[in-house]
Amino acid sequence: MRQIAFYGKGGIGKSTIASHFSYTLAEQGLKVLQAGCSPKNDSTHQLLPNFPPTILDVLRAKEYDYDEVKMEDIITESPMKFESGGKIYCAESGGPEPGIGCGGKGVVEAIEALTRLKVFDALGLDAVIYDILGDVVCGGFSLPIRKGYAQETYVVTSGELEALYQVTNVSKAIRRFEKRSGSKLGGLIVNLRRMKNELDIVNDFADLVGTKIIGIVPYSQTVKECGGEGKSVFEGAPDCEEADIYRKIGKDIINNKDLVIPNEVNFKDLYNWWLPYIK
Repeated sequence: MRQIAFYGKGGIGKSTIASHFSYTLAEQGLKVLQAGCSPKNDSTHQLLPNFPPTILDVLRAKEYDYDEVKMEDIITESPMKFESGGKIYCAESGGPEPGIGCGGKGVVEAIEALTRLKVFDALGLDAVIYDILGDVVCGGFSLPIRKGYAQETYVVTSGELEALYQVTNVSKAIRRFEKRSGSKLGGLIVNLRRMKNELDIVNDFADLVGTKIIGIVPYSQTVKECGGEGKSVFEGAPDCEEADIYRKIGKDIINNKDLVIPNEVNFKDLYNWWLPYIK
């Protein structure tokens, strides 16, 4: 079973990448679980007609008594049908109310619940996709890397400084925990933002970090419109160019064997490296 994590700063488009990747796997006949690991419960919005209950909400209602939690309480099957027989299952970690808790707690509790209920075996999964907020300064968000649940990590980025900084954060976490967890970086997925010299920035940045670019998604009104309607482009605009791009990214991830321990880059060096591109 492949366990793959998508990281990236908030709003960079990692949930869209994760959802389209889950779809491409199911198209090939695989059984996939997409686990949204963020205080927002919108990772699987493009795969389901409604927002599912979050794992933290269920646990709070059960007073954190795992013996009272059933798999169907926290797992929602997507109604999407695939001729190949593939299936998509969805889970959302959820999080605390603003200002009264740590967002990473949802990730910890979500993975604990999935493990205790033996969800992976019960569903006969071929792949688990973790969609995780990129702020790995919090230990909860780094859990899939730290504990080795995600052997492959991909970071969604753009040429913006803030997005690149999140890549360096994730890279540091991988370097720190690789020896005990085995987690490695599989590459970068770029969502372009129409900034100056952006292709040069992301290509050179991949070399700086010591990894490669798996795919580049152009700035797309079609993707935004489909996402706003809670649909993937496979449903909302199946003949568009973006659908082919997402399928290729999915294929390249599936076939990717080039996993690395990335280089460490501090913020000051990153900023000094990045600044000349935008002048």
